[in-house]
Amino acid sequence: MLIRSRTACLIVFGMVLTVSVRADAPTTITFDSVRVGTLPAGFKALSSENAAPGRWQVVKMGEKAALAQIDVGGPGYRLAVLDAPKLADLRAGTTLHMGPGDRAAGIAWRVHDAGTYYAARLDLAQNEFVLYKFVRGNRVRLSRLSNLRLSDSDWHELTIEHKGEQIRVWLNGIPVASERDDALPEAGMVGLWMPADSTAQFKRLWYQPARGD
Repeated sequence: MLIRSRTACLIVFGMVLTVSVRADAPTTITFDSVRVGTLPAGFKALSSENAAPGRWQVVKMGEKAALAQIDVGGPGYRLAVLDAPKLADLRAGTTLHMGPGDRAAGIAWRVHDAGTYYAARLDLAQNEFVLYKFVRGNRVRLSRLSNLRLSDSDWHELTIEHKGEQIRVWLNGIPVASERDDALPEAGMVGLWMPADSTAQFKRLWYQPARGD
């Protein structure tokens, strides 16, 4: 892909994915130019239980478009991750809105496969935020913040930063987690995440390499 400006269009198999790029700025992916009902180019769907990874597709949300997982039910967790780039130290974030079902969703990074990654989960049904690591399908809770007061109808922003062993997470710009973990040091994919009994819509996904301060 040849980048000549702040916004580039990646055309793969007839689908257009809008990617905003600029030197020293995050790469931001939005879905307004993607055909409704399709999974955007560059993404692949995964399921932690070797079951159906759900139906990830672009939907209209008013005048904007979002990437959504619209099937409710089944075991495990569902992901829609970018094939590239693979990053270890990174900053990344997503803007999400919950649909019917469990009302839980978030962002995953250092994704090696469907059972090995980190995930930041916003759970509006339980009014909590949880930071997880998944190692060969085994889920370990690293941090939890309860008694949140958030609107079900609003869009929410999750932002993560992972440098070496240090993980930090912000919810709507407010710090909600700061933990250290060395279980998954290798670079991996970044993407969107949710339990299989939930649905959600994601308006954007952004990422950038994180360099030492």
